[in-house]
Amino acid sequence: MRDWLRQSLLHSFTLYLAASFYPGLSIPKNPASLLWIGVVFTLLNLLAKPIIKLVLLPFNLLTFGLLFWAGQALVLFLAVKLVPTLSVIAFTAPAWHQAGFSVPALPINLFLSYVLVSILLNLIYKLLDGVLCPD
Repeated sequence: MRDWLRQSLLHSFTLYLAASFYPGLSIPKNPASLLWIGVVFTLLNLLAKPIIKLVLLPFNLLTFGLLFWAGQALVLFLAVKLVPTLSVIAFTAPAWHQAGFSVPALPINLFLSYVLVSILLNLIYKLLDGVLCPD
């Protein structure tokens, strides 16, 4: 029970951190809704993610693990479908100019936004889990 509660709180905080600096992720600002999303995300990670990983195992073996993000992206997609206040949207990254170097505005479509959010959530969660709860 304690581990499940820790994971739910970490997922809630991870979603909050990711949404604070990634414009393609939209979450509610009240803590109760954020905790509810964390609980749903934890349940999906505990119940659906092992099944998704098993289904994606042949593709993961063929790509030598490069499709690790696909399972997390599918879990995120299921969470967006289950919780109406959580949304992942397409957006356009602004242009950037610095000292003669220029990067044009980059449109991020919905699929790429799901992939980027899933990788970002995975990185932040692993970082927080390693720092706050070392084994």
